[in-house]
Amino acid sequence: MFAEERRKEIILLLKKEKRASVKQLSKKFDVSRATIRRDLSELEKNGFIRRTHGGAILSGTSKLEPSFKEKEDKLAPEKKEIGKTAAEIIKNGDTIFIDAGTTTRYIIDNLKNKKDLTIVTHALHIINKINEIDLDCELVVIGGNFKWSTEAMIGPLAEDSLRKLRVDKSFIGANGFSLDSAATTPDLREAKIKEIALEIAGENFLLFDQSKWEEVYFYKFAKLKQINFIITDSIEQTKEQALNEKEIEIILT
Repeated sequence: MFAEERRKEIILLLKKEKRASVKQLSKKFDVSRATIRRDLSELEKNGFIRRTHGGAILSGTSKLEPSFKEKEDKLAPEKKEIGKTAAEIIKNGDTIFIDAGTTTRYIIDNLKNKKDLTIVTHALHIINKINEIDLDCELVVIGGNFKWSTEAMIGPLAEDSLRKLRVDKSFIGANGFSLDSAATTPDLREAKIKEIALEIAGENFLLFDQSKWEEVYFYKFAKLKQINFIITDSIEQTKEQALNEKEIEIILT
């Protein structure tokens, strides 16, 4: 088990049990107590837990991943506008990657007038939306292990398939974004797909609504220098100036 995966399991255990000792965690994950202490230090540094004498408790700010269904209706009008704005950037003949997410899904609704598109995705709800509106495009589906809660394909098979491709533009969702932590998400496996999508694209577009500002989740999947554009519905002027200085263009809906 990778350290990132073990640390997420520690958060899940603390969410269920409320507290745990270093001894208990060492035994459960079959690693040394020194390794667990390093895990707890890292989790505390990122605000997920609070260290106690001999163990840890869950921090009140710790965030775990909501399901696709739980996120679907939250700020839907704002997400629709973000999706519409993203679609306007897509040109005839583009090859694009569309990430799993309740915001990225709204891109599809606005592509009916585009021609000769190739869409790459690992998300079942994106595939279903393309089928629902009968969008005329070349659809490339990335296969792998199916994650039921977010309706996304993940894992080594998905990662290997995506790495072999090249796209003009990637449209990536984020659970959280801040100037210090950049783009973050709760799940290491989904983060790996996002990381690869950023690597294979000519231009990278990060999509998120106003609720994601200053939210920080478990895994950082993008550095600021990897992001070319942010499409969002709201931003403070100071943040926009700081991001422009990093050569990131803000596109407001």
